[in-house]
Amino acid sequence: MKKKILWLVTARSGSKSIVDKNIKVLGKHPLISYRIRSANSSKFSNDIWVSTDSKEYASIAKKYGATIPFLRPEYLASDDADSVDVVLHAMDYAIKLNQEYEYIGLLEPTSPFITVDDLDGSIDLLDNNKRATGVVAVKESRPHKIFIQKQNKYLDELANNLDKVKKQGRQNFDKEITPSGGFYIAKWDFFLKKKSFYTAKTLSYEVDEISGLEIDEPLDWEFAEFILLKQNEIKK
Repeated sequence: MKKKILWLVTARSGSKSIVDKNIKVLGKHPLISYRIRSANSSKFSNDIWVSTDSKEYASIAKKYGATIPFLRPEYLASDDADSVDVVLHAMDYAIKLNQEYEYIGLLEPTSPFITVDDLDGSIDLLDNNKRATGVVAVKESRPHKIFIQKQNKYLDELANNLDKVKKQGRQNFDKEITPSGGFYIAKWDFFLKKKSFYTAKTLSYEVDEISGLEIDEPLDWEFAEFILLKQNEIKK
């Protein structure tokens, strides 16, 4: 019998922007633990695997309830490694174990504030749309593209766009969205065939600015610590 979903948390070592980012302590817990704990709380938490090349990372992930079925091979742990190949590697491993799933879900440690409600809501959305091939977390895109131009000596495009803004009014802008990095979910068989989370039938699941925070640079980390501080103050 097929299980609902294989949650795959990808956590290679060797981060350059923030050293050992995936296991760096945020608040009271290592960054990787936030994704594991939210997936563990999901009503769809069948299996949670961590794909890592580090024994240290694996040990930490295991303490928080994840399964470490393998250590990721070196060729999938480089800066140039494609996340799709990392996902396919884990799926192939599951197939060899004769484990079957309806969905594959990619969770990256860099989005710690995605909630269990976001995960459950995305699966419910996908379950209720049989034509869809998957669902991806998105957030509102800021700034709007009207405030962006190609690099140039003069701000000619921007000046032209801002002139249009005066006539149109900000309130009439079309809303734009962009992937937040929070989660990528696809139908299992479809992903094996197309090797992508994106198609014309991929659903969007919008998250708010906090849930949509993606930690890439040191400033992002500082903001994440600020968010936790404020959340703890509210709880008090």
